[in-house]
Amino acid sequence: MQIDFASSGGFASIELAYRADTNTLLEEQAKELARLVESSGAFDLRQDDLTPNPKAAAGPPDVISYRLSLSEGARQNTLWFNDVTAPASLRPLLEFLRKLALEQKRKGG
Repeated sequence: MQIDFASSGGFASIELAYRADTNTLLEEQAKELARLVESSGAFDLRQDDLTPNPKAAAGPPDVISYRLSLSEGARQNTLWFNDVTAPASLRPLLEFLRKLALEQKRKGG
């Protein structure tokens, strides 16, 4: 599975990005990402379920905005949302991806 994640905004205005192919990750990380993606239902969510206008996902300056693109075989989905519009089912996945993105940023990657 290919994952392309980005977040920006919040009080600290931190921009994060993380791209990964689960085939090249450590087995533990790949399994956890696959589990979180499936339990979140991210492939089944539609942009209209989150916000009718992707640009509206930007929100006020203290809100973190996200872009999440997933691809696995014939399944593909790209979503734009923020802390306000994100469904509860996505939150564990977002937390894990933010953690991976922060680790990558600290390492200079």
